[in-house]
Amino acid sequence: MAEPTIEAGRPEDIEVDEFEPKDIDGSSFADSTSVASSIYQHSYENGRRYHAYKNARYPIPNDDLEQNREDMKHAMMMELTNGKLFFAPIESPTKIIDLGTGTGIWAIEAADQYPSAEVLGVDFTPIQPTWVPQNLKFIVDDIEQDWAYGEQFDLVHLRQIFPVLKNPAKVLEQAFTTLEPGGWIEIQEFGGTAYCDDSSVPKEYSVHTFLDLCQEALSKFGSNFRIGNQLEEPLTKAGFINVSAKKLKVPIGTWPRDKRLRLVGLYFKTILAQLVAPMAAKPFPALGLSKEEIDALVAKVEKDLNNSSYHAYFEYIFWTGQKPE
Repeated sequence: MAEPTIEAGRPEDIEVDEFEPKDIDGSSFADSTSVASSIYQHSYENGRRYHAYKNARYPIPNDDLEQNREDMKHAMMMELTNGKLFFAPIESPTKIIDLGTGTGIWAIEAADQYPSAEVLGVDFTPIQPTWVPQNLKFIVDDIEQDWAYGEQFDLVHLRQIFPVLKNPAKVLEQAFTTLEPGGWIEIQEFGGTAYCDDSSVPKEYSVHTFLDLCQEALSKFGSNFRIGNQLEEPLTKAGFINVSAKKLKVPIGTWPRDKRLRLVGLYFKTILAQLVAPMAAKPFPALGLSKEEIDALVAKVEKDLNNSSYHAYFEYIFWTGQKPE
């Protein structure tokens, strides 16, 4: 069933202090680590820090700015789903694995919500906190290599990681193997395309150009930026049954009338805006674009993202599939 059209709001619908940030004391979240120091080697390009563990692959920075963007994506998702961590039909999972866990925020909330479950978060960069629930463990590994995480998981979770995978088929095959019979996989991905239901977005909307270049640029790294739209066949080929996709609309900006969607839109506009410069700095030059061409595009995208008369949105897709009993 198609998602309903998002009703556009008016400027006067936005409350005066609706988007004013509030300070939070983070001093109680002091961090330390015991992971081998060799893993913390990083390369510095364009003033940002990139992965250098094993073979650097993910063309996005992993410094504090990128980590904040990742956590904002989580906050946006929780607002979008009204607090649901997943849509797979499991009431009380007992063994959960979060692949490409990033900052670990999803895994931490899953461990808190299901205290009797074992939760494992896996990522190839050690940016996760060490003060975590007792039922949660993080390990540093590349999920595109052979797994040694054990079996009998009843939920495999991946979020916003498939567009940078070079071998998604292998990841799905190993996810299938590691699940217990009857277990579920859930993949949460943006579709990578901007839509509009009311013709308010012009044909020359620069975000379209930016997204097309993201697709072209990431293909140079052996990845598929828009794979989030194309996971039914790979899931089925890996052996999963009951494959389905739930799609939710994510507005770009604060144009919706609904307060919750305005906040979602604010998060998402910020996330996209913070993605533009890193993509322009590393992947786009691989396309042969000049600095002047990239700078001009960045300026246009930033302008269009802030135009509240453009009622554009993405689809956020929740793919689920089950391992046969």
